[in-house]
Amino acid sequence: MNQQRQRQQDTNNYGFILTRHVNSVKTNKYWNHCIKCIRRYYPSKKIVIIDDNSNTEFVKAFGEYKNVEIIHSEFPGRGELLPFIYLLKHRFFENAVIIHDSVFFHKRINFNSIKLPVIPLWHFNRYVDQPENKKNNLRIARNLTNNNQIIDNLNSILNNSVNFLIQWKRDQEWSGCFGVQCFINYHFLEKIEAKYKITNMLHHVRNRKDRCSLERIMGTIFNIECPPTKVYKSLFGDIFTYQRFGYSFEEYEENLKNKKVVKPVVKVWTGR
Repeated sequence: MNQQRQRQQDTNNYGFILTRHVNSVKTNKYWNHCIKCIRRYYPSKKIVIIDDNSNTEFVKAFGEYKNVEIIHSEFPGRGELLPFIYLLKHRFFENAVIIHDSVFFHKRINFNSIKLPVIPLWHFNRYVDQPENKKNNLRIARNLTNNNQIIDNLNSILNNSVNFLIQWKRDQEWSGCFGVQCFINYHFLEKIEAKYKITNMLHHVRNRKDRCSLERIMGTIFNIECPPTKVYKSLFGDIFTYQRFGYSFEEYEENLKNKKVVKPVVKVWTGR
């Protein structure tokens, strides 16, 4: 009974971690709007902002935000890896909803109902028209401990001459975690850090190309350590079918103005 109560308390104890990079007046709007949307549906949940090397000339809050903590990362360019690093270090809450500053909630998602220790918000499979940077994926993965199965899974991401039947089978075994955005339990994160030393990647993830590899590596780790994610791949589904890839903030603002936003959670793309 005590264990059941503890699990329920852990599930109820969640907050949001968003990565922020501001380099213009426009991108400064992102994190402000992101917080506004979260506060509409989650008025009391703690929000942690991990700032990844923003230009302070453009950073400006549009209001007084309560229960918001801002951490200025000392690891510039690590982007999507940073929430996991700082959650391990500070244990802000028992469960974290990890998002980008360019993600906007338009519906309350019941995170209390999630029973898995981790699940991506969106996923992607291996598509034959998108060549994989296998060399870079493996370069970074080799710095993890106990990495044999991870490397085997990454090696199974085939090249463009793939047989479609084999490809379908492989896609059932592997999926990437889009933007490494997910719901994750702190104890699960501790477990994968103890086994794989994901913090080792701090020295090897430094740019956009590396962060793309990180999506594949973390997705692979989630699939290995939480097997249900091989079937229930993400909360919102395949990002390529969920909404149009490349959807811009300007398009979003126009749709918002005309009340045409229909997705519960919206992701916009930017050229940062």
